[in-house]
Amino acid sequence: MSKFTKTLLALVAFAGVFMGSASESFAGGRLPGSLLVYPVYLSDGSGTTCINITNTWDAPTYNPNTNLDGVLDVHFIYIDGHYWTEFNRFERLTPNDTFSTLASDHNPNSEYGFLYCIALDPVSQQPVDRDYLVGDELVLDSSNGAFYQINAWAFSGVSGDGNPTDVNGNGRLDLDGSEYEQVADKMILASFIGDYVPSGLKPYLVLVSLLCSSDFESTLDFQVYNNNEQEFSATHKIRCWDIVRLADIDNVFTETFLQTTQNANELAAQTGWARIDGDRAVDIVGNEPMVNDPPFLGAHFTTSFFGHLLHETKDRNSTDGCLDALL
Repeated sequence: MSKFTKTLLALVAFAGVFMGSASESFAGGRLPGSLLVYPVYLSDGSGTTCINITNTWDAPTYNPNTNLDGVLDVHFIYIDGHYWTEFNRFERLTPNDTFSTLASDHNPNSEYGFLYCIALDPVSQQPVDRDYLVGDELVLDSSNGAFYQINAWAFSGVSGDGNPTDVNGNGRLDLDGSEYEQVADKMILASFIGDYVPSGLKPYLVLVSLLCSSDFESTLDFQVYNNNEQEFSATHKIRCWDIVRLADIDNVFTETFLQTTQNANELAAQTGWARIDGDRAVDIVGNEPMVNDPPFLGAHFTTSFFGHLLHETKDRNSTDGCLDALL
């Protein structure tokens, strides 16, 4: 039995311990894309992550001896969540092919962070508009007592099927509506359970900045609502990537605070929801001007058994997101 199979079976066994008879909870799906962003990988001993990616391109004319019809090369870029360094891998996916790997095996040089995958033309090795990639991941976060499956964000190419996506030739993946689809203006945390230590249920956010430079620190504004429609506010700063417990963002996310706002006839467990908006980003090195409305992505998980991508508003962000390609 391979190391990958043994680890995957261990993940499933761990999930059984934490989930019991609870139903599985999965992130909402999106259409296949040319760029996938996985919100988190853990491989530092405090967690393990199984990365899955599939080429859904069904190409009946594919022949491994004569042509590359339906073939996509995929560039994996792991971004270290502490030093913001990159680690690169390349994998070839033939039509209807799927690939799974443990982050610790695929990227031995980094312990945690986020990952994105780019569809490449198998001949030119350049990013290409081929909206056939889908992916998800299994995350075992033993330090936070969490095990969850979560989808990757899929961004479609908009340069035209089969065309290179680096339209402006800057070597970056621009989420600007001309290379890849734009990012939503705001993220929505549809619901959260009030953070309460004795219950063991602790809600977390995973946040990914989509400003190319890690020198920028983005301030995110939170409009938080309890289950009586009362509004509260909070802020949180991120540079490149962050996993943060909601209680560490602000007291408004805690059961103790929410209980002070409840009606007498409500259940003890308190819930709420939040709207998250990028306010501004400041270059902490001091070389660049301030950026308004910084783009970002977010995901949510709660100990001990579920996670999902944040919902998105329909309007698009006024500041275009980007990711480095560095081919």
